Amino acid sequence: MTCPFLKEAQVKYCQADSRRMLIPIAQAARADERCGSALHTTCPAYGTQPLPAEAVAGGACPYLRESLMQYCSAAGLTKFVPYSESMLSRCGTSAFRYCELYLDMAHPGEGGAGTDGLPLPARLRYSTNHMWLDVTDEGTCYAGIDAFLSRALGRVDRIGYAWLKGNHRPTVILGVNGSEVELVFPNHFLLTRCNLYLRADPARLTSQPYAGGWLFEGIPSAGTADGLIAGEEARGWMEQEQRRANEFLQQQHRRECRGACADGGEFATGILRTLEPERRLAFFHEFFPAFASEKRNL
Repeated sequence: MTCPFLKEAQVKYCQADSRRMLIPIAQAARADERCGSALHTTCPAYGTQPLPAEAVAGGACPYLRESLMQYCSAAGLTKFVPYSESMLSRCGTSAFRYCELYLDMAHPGEGGAGTDGLPLPARLRYSTNHMWLDVTDEGTCYAGIDAFLSRALGRVDRIGYAWLKGNHRPTVILGVNGSEVELVFPNHFLLTRCNLYLRADPARLTSQPYAGGWLFEGIPSAGTADGLIAGEEARGWMEQEQRRANEFLQQQHRRECRGACADGGEFATGILRTLEPERRLAFFHEFFPAFASEKRNL
């Protein structure tokens, strides 16, 4: 799967010109062009390098070369990339779903069979502390928070990362109404990049939890998906988590929850911001513990 904004173009360039300017062939047929005629001998670059053996007198310039390139049609500035290198970037893989340009242009929906208004994309696997994992066909992975946690948070004030690279359990520190809470993905993978855009715009973490709010990018190991929940099992687990959260708030935090529960018994968006610090941490550690390797009984 490749990005829909990834386009191809046949370009030409001068092998003798150190600037290596790439010109799309569709835009290159000008009447005053010297490269394709005997007039190429009047070009200042002609003769600056040894003539290729295949040079033909009176024909096109022997330094003229053509190549197939790719470029991003969503970018304001066109940058050509050799066709052979496209798979080295996220553009030529299913990882394009997490590209900022793609997200800004495409506005993809979060889809998937959800529960009580909470989306639950079917392609993802979920940890019991409400993080998700997406392993692409090309062998990379992404991780973030699910819609249950994003509803509980409402918004965050600050985002920090314990590590930016290396083989770790990826860890993020969230600032929530004066408190700091730590969220840890339960399994190791080789962390290659963190979403640093979120440090400048933390709102995307909760407004786009499955898209622009992704947290970690990396390379999975054999045990990266161990203990995670997927498919119908994930849907049943999420329904149970919502019931359990409402019971927890009603039974143990009745005073703090007064006026904070939505109609129908669902906890309100941003419930973690309305609770007193001690109650906030108790709720967070009950549902989003730092380490959640084992599945809860469903």
